[in-house]
Amino acid sequence: MGRSSNTFFQGDQVEQRPLRHTLLLRLVGYLRPYGGSLALLLFLMAAGAILEVAPSEFTLRLIDHHLSRGTMEGAGPLVAGFLGLLLLGFAVQLARFGLLAWVGQRAMLDLRLQLFSHLMGRSTHFFHHNPVGRLMTRVTSDVQNLNDMFSSGFVAIVGDALSLLAIVIWMFLKHPGMAAVALGIMPFLLVATEVFRRQAGNAFRETQGRYAAIQAYLQEQLSGMSLVQMMGQEESSRRLFGELNRRYLEAFIRTILAYAVFFPVVEFITSATLAALILYAGLKLQAGALTLGLLLAFIQQSGRFFRPIRELAERYNVMQTAMASSERIFTLLDNRDEIPQVQGAPQATFEKEIRLEGLDFSYEPGGRRVVAGLSGSIGKGHRVAVVGHTGAGKSTLINLLMRFYDVSAGRILVDGKDIRELDLRSLRGLFGLVLQDVFIFSGSLRENIVLGRELDPGRLESALAQSQLQDLVGRLPQGLDTQVGERGQKLSAGERQLVAFARMLYREPQVLLLDEATSNIDSETEQKIQQVIERVSHRLTTFTIAHRLSTIRDADEIWVMDQGTILERGTHEDLLLRDGPYARLVRLQFEGEMAA
Repeated sequence: MGRSSNTFFQGDQVEQRPLRHTLLLRLVGYLRPYGGSLALLLFLMAAGAILEVAPSEFTLRLIDHHLSRGTMEGAGPLVAGFLGLLLLGFAVQLARFGLLAWVGQRAMLDLRLQLFSHLMGRSTHFFHHNPVGRLMTRVTSDVQNLNDMFSSGFVAIVGDALSLLAIVIWMFLKHPGMAAVALGIMPFLLVATEVFRRQAGNAFRETQGRYAAIQAYLQEQLSGMSLVQMMGQEESSRRLFGELNRRYLEAFIRTILAYAVFFPVVEFITSATLAALILYAGLKLQAGALTLGLLLAFIQQSGRFFRPIRELAERYNVMQTAMASSERIFTLLDNRDEIPQVQGAPQATFEKEIRLEGLDFSYEPGGRRVVAGLSGSIGKGHRVAVVGHTGAGKSTLINLLMRFYDVSAGRILVDGKDIRELDLRSLRGLFGLVLQDVFIFSGSLRENIVLGRELDPGRLESALAQSQLQDLVGRLPQGLDTQVGERGQKLSAGERQLVAFARMLYREPQVLLLDEATSNIDSETEQKIQQVIERVSHRLTTFTIAHRLSTIRDADEIWVMDQGTILERGTHEDLLLRDGPYARLVRLQFEGEMAA
């Protein structure tokens, strides 16, 4: 809570910016599955561009052939045609925007699913170094920015370009001189746009990164609000949140300043061009080289010509925001921080033993060795317990067994096969893990036990009976359909622990992994859990990280760890007779319980 805003919650800027055309090519790749719809969309945009020009032809003819002569005789077909074109243009625009929204949303759905699937494959190390709020930003707001680009940015620019092309062709066909005056805007506009792009590009990128930092900090603070309030850190958290928002504001103001200059410049250039066009047309009109109808038609088309130019800044805003988002999205998709898997690896089976051979492991390259030269075996059906002081490396063994991390040296064998050469999903399927801190999902109690697997009423009933959860189910108002709340807030710590055991038993694992599963619960619930462990440990291989030494007296073998190595091993009675580290731990805990 007291962390500096310059460290963990720093804006997530991309260190090496990819080329813009590379980003666009990757983004266009998400539109390839909808090639037919895009072809139809392009046809609708081309039709819309033609319909932008056609009404001016009717205006020109109506004025020069009828109004200038003071009669509307025979003008009915022109008026009807003009109204018909307006209705047809409305229908084309409606179909265009509807199809555009459908394609954009489908493409973004594909991207969101790819991002979520990609996150599911990242290693535990990845999530320890990336705040949840930052990752949520990738899947939500960053993807939405790309959707805005498809709907009102990139595709809209293509539509505007086709409209401008149709208008320019019409202008040159009708009066090359006036068309040249209208196009005189382009060099000035290109210079202004390039200056704006350079000034605003970095500001857009920094704004998005700092917004992600705010979300990451907010998510963590809300998740740990009870601790913030308990420690009286409200003011400290408020100051840091204010600092993050101030930095976001500074970046955002830089984008506003760029707009504050660019908008008036574009407006001045377009207004000056329109004035020059009217002046030129006035001179030609006086000289008789231009008809009134053609002048009014040109003015009508110049309004359509300048409209997308005036909207250029807004389009550019959307594109810049989308480019900044795409950089971060593709940086995430290019991340390869994952547990490597062998294609076509054999399924993991456990019939004999799990063997640890000379394990070395550090959480960071070159960092402190958490496990150092550790060897041991866990025979099928055996109960192995690990004890030691905090930081001895006990919980790390579970991370290595389940391949949340890979060892730096040595190997872990299951029935003689290196776990790195086994199918990862089937390997983890061997284990049933119950942690000290149980995570409960929002939803019903049944959903938290079954966890997306196929519902088997018989197996569910057996898991409830073995985990002694039936009493809790009977007390709940809707039984298994009771909503447990976010992170299981409607359940006590002991009840959440029982749910974790029921979840594990429903999985039907072959090896039970317990990481201090009884350290934070009341004595009554602990007794229940001990009965559960006693029942299942006689038919399952059990590997227990123990905090209360009284719970592991019946283990077949106890490993005493310190600084990542095993100091001694043996049964409870053997280790007491040796009067070594284990015996000292027992005496210390006994004295502590007596003092309490």
